[in-house]
Amino acid sequence: MHIQMAILHAQNTYNNGSFMLLINFIWYYVRHTPASARVTFWIELDGTDNHERIMQALPGVLLSDKRVAIRRLPFAITSADHASPLKKAFKLYDKYYRHPRLFRALGIDAVIILGGDDISEYYKKWLIVSDLYRIRRYAGSFRTILAGQTIGPFQGFREKMAAKCLARTIIFSRDELTASYLTERLHLPEERVLRSADLSFPEIPLPEKRTDIMADLGLVPDGYIILVPGGHYTLYTQNKEFYIASWVRLVQDLLRHGGHLSRQIVFLPHVTRPEDDREIIHLILDSLGDAEGIPDRIRVVDEELLPHQLREILGNGYLTVSSRLHAALSALQRNKPAIALGYSVKYDGVIGSSLQCAELLVHCTGDLITAPERFSEAVLRKINHVDQHYRQITAHLAVRIPELQVMAEDQIRNIARMSRDTLNK
Repeated sequence: MHIQMAILHAQNTYNNGSFMLLINFIWYYVRHTPASARVTFWIELDGTDNHERIMQALPGVLLSDKRVAIRRLPFAITSADHASPLKKAFKLYDKYYRHPRLFRALGIDAVIILGGDDISEYYKKWLIVSDLYRIRRYAGSFRTILAGQTIGPFQGFREKMAAKCLARTIIFSRDELTASYLTERLHLPEERVLRSADLSFPEIPLPEKRTDIMADLGLVPDGYIILVPGGHYTLYTQNKEFYIASWVRLVQDLLRHGGHLSRQIVFLPHVTRPEDDREIIHLILDSLGDAEGIPDRIRVVDEELLPHQLREILGNGYLTVSSRLHAALSALQRNKPAIALGYSVKYDGVIGSSLQCAELLVHCTGDLITAPERFSEAVLRKINHVDQHYRQITAHLAVRIPELQVMAEDQIRNIARMSRDTLNK
């Protein structure tokens, strides 16, 4: 038996959120595949450097397994944002008609679309209709599985279109809110919407060649607070200056916080291409200036790290404050509190509903992120809550995280079974 699948929405390994979903999917899929079966993963990747990062991140025991092949799809699926209208039209034709034929020519049997929330209007607005129709085209020819997803909400005619385009797919939701939306609002069949968890919750596989990132950076467990200000500021506000000013005010107040005077503040980028968290981080540092004591207590991680390195840093901090969901989830996965700065329903779904940690959310919709004093006060209230309830929070995580790990791994086990069933038909 030779299973060949396309893995889509994984093209950028410099977004460590989607990267950790990809390597977890590959690792646990192979673990739940019979020894007699061969597996070829055809992965949508932007350039050979992304393929090299996959090779660096996965264990050697998997890379040396002759049953497993990890290949880059020989054509691009994602459109260039600045392409001419004519070029975009040709790309749409490729997506809808040519790519499914190329999948078939490669011997692909199933299409896996990885989560988290690409299938929503937060990023593409009404242009999400293109992705919805593309998924419908895939589902007409291949078993199409949407893994670890937050989907929607959709507005106006796009809601009916989503219901129609997703009707023949199998969807694993990563939270109850998504599952309810799909079955109750879009009226998708219950048997096609399976409740599960985010694919980042299982332990990330470790490569054999790795260094002690904590020692390399000179970090002491629990001796620092991590800040992850994402470069995607337009999801919070169109005013970049307000976004930076809000983070600056938070850092200033945190440096004066009486309960954390002995702790360092570590700025950690979680996405470095094409948008780069480091750009925002250095703008924040420039705005802070050279106030007394700041250079000694602030650390910046400028390296482009792999998921297991980031999780090690996040999992050893005292606390994380993050505008990147998967940075927060990596800390929480290691039973460490993380305050998530939410801009969409995915935060309520994954952290509020799935993790049952709604008290760790700061909703930054509206004008909160454009009011530095109020923003800092809102985050500091959460930090004080964490300080007062640290043991209760970590005790809750110690119970809840293993439950979500089982759900996520069961999801991959079921996808492995479904892909084998496709071949047996």
